[in-house]
Amino acid sequence: MDPKTEKITVYQSPNNMSPLGGAVTLDVDGKGMVWASAPDGVLRFDPKEEKFTEFKSKAFKRANGTSNTYGAAGDRDGNGWWAQMGWDTIGKADVATGTTVEIKLPELKSEMDKLSPAQLAAYEKVTDLSNGNPLPWGQGPRRMGTDKNADVLWVGNSWGSSFARIDTKTNEVTMVPFPDKAMQAYHIHVDNKHNVWGNLWTNDQVVKYDPTAKQWTTFEMPVRGSESRHVSVYERNGVTKVVLPTYRSHQMFVLTPRSEADIAALKAQAAK
Repeated sequence: MDPKTEKITVYQSPNNMSPLGGAVTLDVDGKGMVWASAPDGVLRFDPKEEKFTEFKSKAFKRANGTSNTYGAAGDRDGNGWWAQMGWDTIGKADVATGTTVEIKLPELKSEMDKLSPAQLAAYEKVTDLSNGNPLPWGQGPRRMGTDKNADVLWVGNSWGSSFARIDTKTNEVTMVPFPDKAMQAYHIHVDNKHNVWGNLWTNDQVVKYDPTAKQWTTFEMPVRGSESRHVSVYERNGVTKVVLPTYRSHQMFVLTPRSEADIAALKAQAAK
């Protein structure tokens, strides 16, 4: 959609490619390409050439179940990324080679340690693993966001109550746990100052993580039972706004954090 003319143009993916689906997420990479999730991978759309390119997951269906794509993003180098929630894997579309790279997230060892060897072995016989039916030690990667000013991908893990930080150059994974295990991430958006914003779909809260200071900030939403599943950061003219839809209350929320100048002005006003 062109916001100035309000003209809407619809681009249909070719019949020989997978349709969009699998908890659809859109993102624009550093080269201006649009990435969107498909059930078994991602599609890249070139808005100038009006051309789609398809990248497939290495393992969409396995003997123990099926795992659709859950979330997609593009990095500043023009590569695409997506999550397979049921498999705890992150797919990377390497544009230079036209191939798919698969990155495995570490298991939750604390949950595995709670089970006996016989119980662990029983899960090897499970045949219906999926996004909503995970292993007890699963991380549950969902919607993600890249830092367009750094070589970093951030992934929200619902079952693991954590963020996964992935170096988009080396594919190295670092886990960042939430301050509270009850926090369950859903969608991630990174602002121009490298801050990681995410909604907590079961907590009616929004979190901000400052990776430089390794500091968490939590913001309460003005309603309860919101079940927010998307988040977007709007930055313009020095003002940052965090926008969230809330499905249960049928509302859109806009969070405007106070700047240091705003806080100083309020302190000065209170001092009078």
